[in-house]
Amino acid sequence: MRIKPAMTGLLLAVAAASVRLPAAAQDLPDPIAMTTDPADRAVLPEVARVIGSGKPDRAALDALLVKLPRPTPLREMVQAMRAETISYDDTGGAASAIEEALRLLPDDPRPKMIATHIFTFNGAPQRAADIWLQASRIAPWLARRSDRYEMNALIGRLVDVGDRARADRVSARLGEIGYSMGLAPERSSAALAKVREAIRAGDEAAALQGVTAISDPSQQLSLYIDRRYATLWPRIAEWSGSDLRQQQVRYLEELRSDWQATDDIETAVPYARQLQSLRAYDAVVALFLPLLDKVAPGDPAPATEFLTSTVSRALNVLERRDEAKALLARVDAAFTDRSNARSLNIEGGYVSLPSMDAKWDEVIAHADVFLARAKEMGYSVNSSATATVQGYRACALSRTGRAEEAQQASNEIMRAARQMPSVALNLVICRGEINVGRKLLVSLLSDEATRDTALRYVQPFTVERETAWSRLTTPTWKAIAAAPEVRAAAEKVGRILPAPLLETLPPGFDPYRLPPSQRGGGATS
Repeated sequence: MRIKPAMTGLLLAVAAASVRLPAAAQDLPDPIAMTTDPADRAVLPEVARVIGSGKPDRAALDALLVKLPRPTPLREMVQAMRAETISYDDTGGAASAIEEALRLLPDDPRPKMIATHIFTFNGAPQRAADIWLQASRIAPWLARRSDRYEMNALIGRLVDVGDRARADRVSARLGEIGYSMGLAPERSSAALAKVREAIRAGDEAAALQGVTAISDPSQQLSLYIDRRYATLWPRIAEWSGSDLRQQQVRYLEELRSDWQATDDIETAVPYARQLQSLRAYDAVVALFLPLLDKVAPGDPAPATEFLTSTVSRALNVLERRDEAKALLARVDAAFTDRSNARSLNIEGGYVSLPSMDAKWDEVIAHADVFLARAKEMGYSVNSSATATVQGYRACALSRTGRAEEAQQASNEIMRAARQMPSVALNLVICRGEINVGRKLLVSLLSDEATRDTALRYVQPFTVERETAWSRLTTPTWKAIAAAPEVRAAAEKVGRILPAPLLETLPPGFDPYRLPPSQRGGGATS
């Protein structure tokens, strides 16, 4: 999904002089002040009228460009707005338009912010990252206004293409400029990125200092099992406990505080996801299903689709399958704009639920719908989401005996194992291919780009609530992880912990503590 960036207002303010800019913005280039040519100045009133409306359309902007044929600052300001306007329907045209604006306004961060949006969702996340980093150096105050969904999408897509270093640079920079729109997961990711960058630079002191800012214990775990970060292990154990329980409590409290501060769906998602990862399924349903009862047709609140997926999976694990499906259907119907990629996340839920129950024909049917819609939407859909569904489909094809189709789908996934290691590993485990899995895991352990994912697959784990999926996959997974060559490869680059970590709620933490608006008269904090 693409979210409309909030840059137009800044460009409009310069052109129409109708909005007061922040003080820091006074240092930005002013295309109006730079417009000295009489021919361009004659067009200024029309520019102010078109963009001052607040909703400039492509036809009007195209007409302005005809009257501004020469490469001047005024033309490039109009071109930047045009790029944003057409980015939802014509990604190629938007890229062409913003390229022109970038060339002639190289020191203006506003076109760069629009370009970040366009290239993030146009299959060029590395270009988007470089442009955003430039903008953040020119105008940190402007970069702090970046959309949360967009920044998460940019970082996720960098990881999808295997560029962890750039992803870390963007995350670290968000922390440096005091990015205020990020929730606890983003704050933690920024701290993790700074620690990894410090280790790459050989600055052990900075890395040690940064450990305590990593609030997500799962992210601490990624350092705690990787020998590249062995010098940090004592500090992690001291701060978080050898089982990471101390940090687990801190993080849950931080997530709950984020939610209590706003009591909305967007802040509920990280808390719900964390509770689900700790198998607190009853709490997920009790706390967050009521929020989804309020969803009405139109344009549901941000992150509604993500909370829906989390709650529906919890319902399914609790064997409340009819309720899980009904929830998906109700929220799906609320997305009346079917061109909006947000609703595709609900279609992903339709794939996920039957996979948990090993209902392979349903998996295939829903995966086909998802993949067809994703193809229509192009780069608007994260490649990791598409790959995950392709993995479910390939697994289902294998399990239903459609060997030729399964092999073709599996080959595509295995070729992309370096970019999507967990999808490839899950497929191998689903197919019960122990020998293939051993070789693949050893290979992934030897690659620095995939090592963190691979090391998690060799850690001990337990299955608390069995599903058809866990009964099918757990024996294969454990056989692969226990193979002598896999363990040797893992111990060479990391370590295998003696017991499972971060699998259940820590003692003493009460997930049912509600935000103030939901407490009864006798409730206490």
